[in-house]
Amino acid sequence: MSLGRMKIVAACIAAVLSTSVAYASDSFDELERESKRVNMSQSEKKAQFHEWLDAYLSEYEAWREAYTKDIDQQRETLIDQWGSGELSDQTKYVEYAKDNTVKKVVDYENNTAVVSVLVDADGNVDQSALPKGKIEIDGQVIELTKAEKRVDAVDYSAEQEKKEKAFIVDHVYAQMQELDVQAERLIRSGTGVPDAFIYERAYNKKLELLASAKTRIEALSAQFKQKRLELGIPEPVAKTPISTEKPQTKPAVKPTVEAEKPKKEAAVVVETNKPEPVIAEQAVEIETPVEVKAPVVVVKPAVVEKPVVVEKPTVVNKPAVTEKPVVAVKPEKKIVSYTVKLPENALKSRASKFQPLVEKESERWDVEAALVMAIMHSESSFRPDAKSHVPAYGLMQVVPTSAGHDVNKQVHKIDAPMKADDLYVPPFNVEAGTAYLNILNTRYLRSITNEESRMYCVIAAYNTGAGNVARAFNADRSTNIRKAAHVINAMTPDEVYEHMINNLPYDETKNYLKKVSARIALYK
Repeated sequence: MSLGRMKIVAACIAAVLSTSVAYASDSFDELERESKRVNMSQSEKKAQFHEWLDAYLSEYEAWREAYTKDIDQQRETLIDQWGSGELSDQTKYVEYAKDNTVKKVVDYENNTAVVSVLVDADGNVDQSALPKGKIEIDGQVIELTKAEKRVDAVDYSAEQEKKEKAFIVDHVYAQMQELDVQAERLIRSGTGVPDAFIYERAYNKKLELLASAKTRIEALSAQFKQKRLELGIPEPVAKTPISTEKPQTKPAVKPTVEAEKPKKEAAVVVETNKPEPVIAEQAVEIETPVEVKAPVVVVKPAVVEKPVVVEKPTVVNKPAVTEKPVVAVKPEKKIVSYTVKLPENALKSRASKFQPLVEKESERWDVEAALVMAIMHSESSFRPDAKSHVPAYGLMQVVPTSAGHDVNKQVHKIDAPMKADDLYVPPFNVEAGTAYLNILNTRYLRSITNEESRMYCVIAAYNTGAGNVARAFNADRSTNIRKAAHVINAMTPDEVYEHMINNLPYDETKNYLKKVSARIALYK
């Protein structure tokens, strides 16, 4: 054998041996890890699993934070130009063009389209920036010849600032609501994780959301203040002194948690005495600088309710303030808008495209087709590409990590969230939404005996989760469905409906129940 060949053979043997050694080393490492796991105490195994679950859920939450940051960055840019951070949502399509100086808004809820152009305050509209007498929306041509024209100054007033803050507050409430739904889903999934851990985690995440909301609102206020400074607009003066103290209220006891599980009759009860997270807002009225003598207004919404105003008379004694002359400031930009009504048959035309698909899935899942259509109408106005800021997706606005995960696990036997891209596909979305209605009707809310009463509860639960529906009926505000069913079953359907309108935790859900219930008749 030549020397060269011997070297090649030796190299091959060395490679094999090194691979074997590496493999053996990996195997020993794996064996050692498994040995450590087997020798763990039960409490150590539980702690390890909790750590894994927390990391798993944190992946989605990190994505949600990045998504929220992206929304805020988009809105910041738009507010700098328009005074408003208007973006697309589940019932509205917003499109910007020509360096964000032209905006098209299609409002499917109000059946209108608005084309707006941003121009210098003393300038005229560049006609080339406008569509040539017509615009196309969803395949239909809309004439602009009869459009209603309106001119507005770009607005950086305190009132406009308040509207932009409302977007953040609503966004945070929607995210908190999803935390409730996610917690319910985890409890019902039978993972073995104690209910206390799940609800404690959701509670802490709500506190984090509230902290982030405070930061977001402060950044927005700073932006509006800077724009007023740039334009020479005097800062508005609050009629009421701003209190930094938390409103003194009786601490809300964290809800008793008792979830109805598919295969277990016994429910676990979790009680804590932690107060619910609170968003504290100040109701601020604006006027020119004058002496301040007014009651303190403190807005103190509980985490599950929209803000409730409590007036606490307080007299603030200050030396008289001399009124400063208000200088009329000429705005730098103005907005010229052209509004047209969409064709009256636009909604009906979109709805008719999905009627056969709805009838097929409603028969498959034993859910009334009119209910599915009414939900689709309210969720997306029959738009397959609709996306909310939660975010939820598609025709029936399915949230991948809550309703989507439930359907995946219980129908498709896949223990994972749905993919957002799949939910833009109408057959997939309608199957997911209708299957989730079936899960609510036949599993989570099955203890409610009257069909009409159960339907009202299903509608509300589709928006806010079955646990929050139970909370509306239980005197202790617990999420125990069976306990709530005893109260519900003693009521007439009309009483159930009215009770939810008055007691559901979130105003959004109250309005949702009204809209969907009223629209069912349109599709019968």
